[in-house]
Amino acid sequence: MKTIIATLLFTATAALAQDSQKFTFSGQLTDVNDSLEVWAITVGERDYGKFAVIPCDNGKFTFSTDLTKAKSMQFFIPSTQQQARGYRMLVIGFAIAVPGENLKVEGSVEDFSFGGSKLYQDYNEVNNIIKASNARTRKAYETYSAAINADATKKEAAMEEFNKVREASEAQKSTELMQYIRRNCNNETAAMVLSSLPVDSIPAAVKLLSAEVKGGRMSQFVKAAEDSYKEKVMKDEAKRKVAPGKPAPDFTLNDINGKPFTLSSLRGKYVILDFWGSWCGWCIKGMPDMKKYYEKYSGKFEIVGVDCNDTEAKWKDAVKKHELPWLHVKSEKTDATPQKYAIEGYPTKLIINPDGTIHKVIVGEDPAFYEELDSLFGAK
Repeated sequence: MKTIIATLLFTATAALAQDSQKFTFSGQLTDVNDSLEVWAITVGERDYGKFAVIPCDNGKFTFSTDLTKAKSMQFFIPSTQQQARGYRMLVIGFAIAVPGENLKVEGSVEDFSFGGSKLYQDYNEVNNIIKASNARTRKAYETYSAAINADATKKEAAMEEFNKVREASEAQKSTELMQYIRRNCNNETAAMVLSSLPVDSIPAAVKLLSAEVKGGRMSQFVKAAEDSYKEKVMKDEAKRKVAPGKPAPDFTLNDINGKPFTLSSLRGKYVILDFWGSWCGWCIKGMPDMKKYYEKYSGKFEIVGVDCNDTEAKWKDAVKKHELPWLHVKSEKTDATPQKYAIEGYPTKLIINPDGTIHKVIVGEDPAFYEELDSLFGAK
């Protein structure tokens, strides 16, 4: 009986350890004074947000937390301090928080090295590739800024040159990361690289990984990468289908009262689909004009707000706070409604004809949307 109890206790402890493990982030960064801000997103999820504000003593810091899943991190000096120092482009350090591991960084936010547990010592080679790419982009941006400051009429040419350098730098980074995966296909760090690759490279990169890496504790990175590729394929297909004159993809999503709503139930009416989120500044800025036009052409069209990437509480709070009087539904990751509509920017608004075909797609908070409403519903 004692043996059985001991076995059960060990099994339970091991399960708990797998569910939540300590991650430690420490080091010294010469350009940080009193605090370091960290934003993060769980690998394979959409929960991007502020992760921690870590107190620093002359750049020295330590931070620990329990994690159940790996997170991609961005750490930086608070943006207000960077602006006060005259920085025009936010300087960000990139890292990955892995449960049970100890990450140490030394140097500066824009030029640091990884240390700590062996995982991060091995990953420092990847860090150097990414740092070099970021440095090339920053240098190109500085050249662009200097050019337009010297002669504002050359802004378009300077931007074209900046984009050319940035694209070449990204291509170089991708080549070097693929070479790293080939050399380290049996190392867990190779799976961590997947999130830094262009989506089109993912199938070839995953094929290079050993079965042990793909099936081990880094399987989270592999699944997230494969899901990203599938999402891109879906978006590419959606782009071919989501165009003026094409049928608007039907969907059924829960409304703000938790009841299922189906888009095709509004057949026979003009419908505005508004893909938005409470986190989207331009979405919120556009709400007063949306409300004005909803009232101006009352009864001539219906609006369906499709909330994306919010918690249910934040979604409902935003609808209430901004007093949005139209229909509201919430898209979840599993339904992939934004992907079906090839949504790449927020807000995106679609005007749908009474017969269910797409009339027009407008990306961003663009006056062209309201001009189109005036053209459709204004005095003839």
